[in-house]
Amino acid sequence: MALQYRQIDGASLHYLPASDRHPADTYFHFSFANYYNPENINFGVLRVLNDDGVVPHGGFDKHPHRNMEIVSYVVSGKLTHWDSATDVEDTLERGHVQTVSAGAGVWHSELNKHDEACRFLQIWILPPANGLPVRYENHKFDASDRLNKLLHIVGNPASREDAPLHLNQDVNFYVSEMTDLAARVSFSLKAGRQAYINNFEGAVDIDGVATLHERDALEIIGPAELTFSLADKSAHFIIIEMAETREQH
Repeated sequence: MALQYRQIDGASLHYLPASDRHPADTYFHFSFANYYNPENINFGVLRVLNDDGVVPHGGFDKHPHRNMEIVSYVVSGKLTHWDSATDVEDTLERGHVQTVSAGAGVWHSELNKHDEACRFLQIWILPPANGLPVRYENHKFDASDRLNKLLHIVGNPASREDAPLHLNQDVNFYVSEMTDLAARVSFSLKAGRQAYINNFEGAVDIDGVATLHERDALEIIGPAELTFSLADKSAHFIIIEMAETREQH
């Protein structure tokens, strides 16, 4: 699918309905595994966004990564992580986040060791350089941290004071879970920046220019002032903000 941007008040927007994503046990937002689309490889430094379903007592056993920044956001169920850098197992639940800077090379696993299904977002960010030191961190956010407001979950080295987790790349992650029909969540996208917005539960309206239902996404190039409000009983979405790149996909 070729990109077709439209201009609204100086911002460029590209709406991506869930039906355009590769449907399988995993919803691939970009080319990955058995889904290949040369026109949908990446959006700036965002290389992978997989909406993964993990069956009980299943998952991704030990496997290597190198030269990639990886973020996992648990949507439901429980996900048990292990990595060779720490050699420690840790179990994450809804709204918890882990980051892995794979850099020079690391082995890790992500398993559902429980009786209920697990769903999580697996997100890969291209690093600013190869061979960077390996680093693993996680943060177990409370639901109240993101309820009807925007929560900065992952930052870059320059914004380490604003978010508990950070990557080496110039990228910022925000999430919100909205349940109040009267609530409004605002986000400012500066000139020279771009963002990928994925709504993965419920439905959210963005300034009346796009309504995102479950697994819908929006690519936007700033500048833009965005206001989010409910288009259903609830919504749960993530914003991945980064420097604008001249070549898209």
